Amino acid sequence: MGLDFYKKAIELQNKYKGTKIIENAIQTNGTLLNDKWCEFIKEHNILVGISIDGPKKLHDAYRKNKRNEGTFDEVLRGIDLLKKHKIKFNTLTCINKANYRHGFEVYKFLKNIGSTYMQFSEIIETTPENRDFDAVAVEYNKKQFALEPQDYAIFFKDIFRHWVKYDIGHIVVRQFETFISLVLGHGHLSCVFEDKCCNNFVLEANGDIYECDQAVYEKYKIGNIHTSDITKLEAAKINKVKTTLSSDCLECRYLSLCHGGCPKHRINLNNGVAQTYFCEGYKELFKIMVPYLNAMVSLAQSRIPYVKVKEIADKIASL
Repeated sequence: MGLDFYKKAIELQNKYKGTKIIENAIQTNGTLLNDKWCEFIKEHNILVGISIDGPKKLHDAYRKNKRNEGTFDEVLRGIDLLKKHKIKFNTLTCINKANYRHGFEVYKFLKNIGSTYMQFSEIIETTPENRDFDAVAVEYNKKQFALEPQDYAIFFKDIFRHWVKYDIGHIVVRQFETFISLVLGHGHLSCVFEDKCCNNFVLEANGDIYECDQAVYEKYKIGNIHTSDITKLEAAKINKVKTTLSSDCLECRYLSLCHGGCPKHRINLNNGVAQTYFCEGYKELFKIMVPYLNAMVSLAQSRIPYVKVKEIADKIASL
């Protein structure tokens, strides 16, 4: 679409926003960034998320261009441009079959390139694709880059132990912060683990509106921006799936943390009810995290900043 498209979008925002405050964000691999783009981003205070999957060998395993070449060097060039223009950036990293055993290496790398806000996305894609969350396939084949359930915990456990001892309060890891926010009474920061699917709609270029960015399928199309009253639209279908839990989920000690995970990831049938593929991985990580979360709650109740947990991290780890 090019820079002119986004300039027009900002122009229209300013024309029609009235007293509203609009915040813009863009997710990109950064390979096409140049000085003009950076000047535009800086001028309009646009939040930038950079997609990068770790050091060169890990990133280039699956992040390739149309010539089937790794894109790591191009992404780093884009990051250097952002730094040149003093633009802060977040990072989004896919956890896949190439990098899941290198979680702490990926984390250190992201810190070294200047990321202080990290998001991670666990990858499971199948054939057939999970397009209808009410009619999950009885059998499926995982794609080669997809994780095994326990790989989720393998990736995160060493990161968490280091982060909670040294980096909490300085580096934001969304997958950890969301559980801290929840236990301190502020709700989840990640929709994956909320108890319901809120109206996080997706708007496509032709105006079509879908219930969620994980559900851009015909079944979950709920209108079009040209013809629909968006104030009356609801993510009803995906929310129904979200709130339908298996007996194992309902009896799980971690239900209040997980709430069954994302409907898109619910591809394992349990007595006819779809259950998250990552269940075992989530449980393994929660087993590590919960003692620290409990300590943070106790600190907060004593009016002590929860980040002080780092001072007792070794004691908790020894329990």
